[in-house]
Amino acid sequence: MAPYDAPPPLGPRVRALVASVFVAVASGTPYVYSVYAPQLVKRAHFTGAEAAKLSLALSLGGSLGGLPAGLIIDGLGPQRATALGGVLSLIAFTTLHHTYSASIHSLPLIMIALTLSGFASVLSFYSTVKCSTTNFPHHRGSAGALPVSAYALASLIYSFISVHFFPNETAGFLKFFMIFPPATCLLCAYFLQIVEKPKPKRRTSSMHNERQGLLQPLSLNSASTVSVRSLVQQPPHRKGSFHKMFSLWGIGRTPSTLSIDAQRPLFTQPELAEGQSSSSGNTSAIYVPVEDVPVFVKEGSPIWDNHIFKSISTRVFVKFYIILACLMGIGQMYIYSVGYVVVALVQSNPDNHHVVGDAQAVQVSTIALFSFLGRLTSGPISDIVRRKFKAQRIWCIVFASVLMGIGQHLVTITGKVDGLIVPSIVIGFAFGFCFGTFPAIIADTFGTDGFTTLWGIMSTSGVIVLMTLCNYLASVLKNHSDDEGVCVLGADCYKDTFILTEWMCVGVSVMTIFTIWYNHRVSLQAASHGDLTF
Repeated sequence: MAPYDAPPPLGPRVRALVASVFVAVASGTPYVYSVYAPQLVKRAHFTGAEAAKLSLALSLGGSLGGLPAGLIIDGLGPQRATALGGVLSLIAFTTLHHTYSASIHSLPLIMIALTLSGFASVLSFYSTVKCSTTNFPHHRGSAGALPVSAYALASLIYSFISVHFFPNETAGFLKFFMIFPPATCLLCAYFLQIVEKPKPKRRTSSMHNERQGLLQPLSLNSASTVSVRSLVQQPPHRKGSFHKMFSLWGIGRTPSTLSIDAQRPLFTQPELAEGQSSSSGNTSAIYVPVEDVPVFVKEGSPIWDNHIFKSISTRVFVKFYIILACLMGIGQMYIYSVGYVVVALVQSNPDNHHVVGDAQAVQVSTIALFSFLGRLTSGPISDIVRRKFKAQRIWCIVFASVLMGIGQHLVTITGKVDGLIVPSIVIGFAFGFCFGTFPAIIADTFGTDGFTTLWGIMSTSGVIVLMTLCNYLASVLKNHSDDEGVCVLGADCYKDTFILTEWMCVGVSVMTIFTIWYNHRVSLQAASHGDLTF
């Protein structure tokens, strides 16, 4: 193997991956808000409307904070961003512990603390995803699945700690959060480094000239069409034609070319070059497949700004945004509303002996467990789909959307609380599988340069869908309830909502399959010409 092809050292990458798991668990504090929220609201003497604002503050910190968190991570790096997340978490939970212990009735102060807590969570968590997907470019799915699944597992871990170590002791539980998550983030931040390839000690003149030529800005004359084949001479270990490289099934791709996803041709469509070639000497954006991440080179323009702008303005990004918005919104709607489903089923079956609180806890724990399993298995499965079957990783999203639709249908036909465990398993697994696969898809398609900024934008996708579906569910429940808010119609109390989400899953499946077909068609068109033109 040539010196410049030597992989980064494995030891630091493994240590970074292990540290990512610990940081992800420490970052999962928003999942256990419901454990201490009732006591916090009661202690501070908040009304129901004020309590709803607290939940909103936590959600906004986690969802809308995704974009600034991505910018910070891409700017400072995972190490500093994780340390900053630990400091912000310390400030947030110190404030919450103090307000609870002193019974302080200050809605703005607690809202700020919860918003800070949500933002600190995604700041540290996204750092782990960035670090994992970057350090293991040929196993992004498996590596990224570890911190993603650990983040979901945090709710079960913290719930266990609450029950067995801090029973009826909310102040002690908040003090635990004041110490453990910040300390874990600060201690593990040192290991969350992006491991670079070792620099060769000496280079031959020809090797140096070849490398310099690949990294220099490339100018295109508007009167001529330039082939990437003529601009870049492939290293000896890259064999096969561009037809093989950009084929949907990736026939003949070596590990070094596996990172160039079949979806990449969407970046090389003619509209990206339109309006950029009005006179000779004008420049155009070039994609040079040198490293395993895309390098967009434009003379006189910063690489980062150009890459982010090009990414979010492509049709494939918009498609991914819509697909993730629908699946995240549908999954989160069920997760947040399963308690109302349990209440409706318990009220509709007066002969059962279920305690509402216990039944709700069982459903929440089931969803959390299978969401964890979905995230954990999504990475290896998506890597198998990509590397063994040479198919697009987005096929895993088709599977997740179909599974999500089946879960929505099961909710509409389940009339007993005991039977609700099956749709909770299906929906929890589908939600985790989708959320665990998408980071690797984004990294494959757009590269790891600016990855967390792009993923931060993607993470905001489900907010509108979630709010719309929750409002619609509330309206449906209200229409089927009596004056006291009691509904005894069983599944009919909420059936209309889940019929809607079932058809949404069908639409997402169709859209995802169309995206795969479109990517395939574009890649074949590019390969049929024997080269790529701009």
